Amino acid sequence: MKTTQTMLALAAGTIVAGAAFATPSTNTQVQSSSFSFPLSPGAATLSFDLFDPFAGVGPGKERILQKVKITIDATIGANVTAENDSSIGSDFFAVNLSGFVTMNFGGLNAAALINKTEVAPGGIAPSDGVPGSGPDFFDFGFISDTQSGMGMAELPADLSAFIGAGMINANVSGSGGFSVSGVTDSTLQISNFGASGTATIEYFYKIIPAPGAAGMLAVAGLVGVRRRRA
Repeated sequence: MKTTQTMLALAAGTIVAGAAFATPSTNTQVQSSSFSFPLSPGAATLSFDLFDPFAGVGPGKERILQKVKITIDATIGANVTAENDSSIGSDFFAVNLSGFVTMNFGGLNAAALINKTEVAPGGIAPSDGVPGSGPDFFDFGFISDTQSGMGMAELPADLSAFIGAGMINANVSGSGGFSVSGVTDSTLQISNFGASGTATIEYFYKIIPAPGAAGMLAVAGLVGVRRRRA
C-alpha cells in the first residue's frame, strides 16, 4: 500500500504541475533599466534578477515560469549641420539617419531599427566657398528617431537560462550613421551622437503547490480515505 500511495502522490504532483503549464499565466514580474552611450558604435551591460521560483510565495508554494518577454525602446540622435560643397544648388536637400539598437538577454534578442529623414525647407544654394555659413549651409538641429523591438520565449521552450536566485545580464549595443541626399558633394558635421532608452524584462508565471507539498497532500488524502473505510 505504501508504494501505491507514493505513486499516487507523485501522480498528483505531476497533475498539478501539468495544469499550471496548460493554463495561461496569471502573474507578471517586470523589471526595467535605462541605458545611454555614445555612438558609433556603442554598448552597455544591464543587470536584472533571474526568475526565482520560491521568491515571495511562502512555504509549500512555487512559481512556475511560463514566458519571458523582452522589450527595448531606443532613441538614436545627434546635432547635425550640412553644407553643399557642389557648384550646383538643389531644390531637395536632406539628411538621413539610419541605425539600430539591439539587446541580447539569455539568448533572447530584440532590435529597434532606426530610420529618419530631415529635409531642409526650400532646398540649398550652390557652394559660396565660405565654410560653415551662407545659403549653402543648413543647421538641421537635433535629428533623432525612437523605435521599439521585442523578443519572447514561452513553454515548451527551454526557459532554464532565466531561472535562479542570482542576476543575469542584458547586453545592449547600437550603431548608426548619417548621410546627405540631394547634392553630389557636401560636408556633414555631427555632434552629441548617441543612443539612449529603456530595456524591460517581463516574467510571466503561475503559482502552484510545490511538488513535495502536492505529494504530501495526496498521501494525506489517501490516508484519510483508508481510515474512513476502516
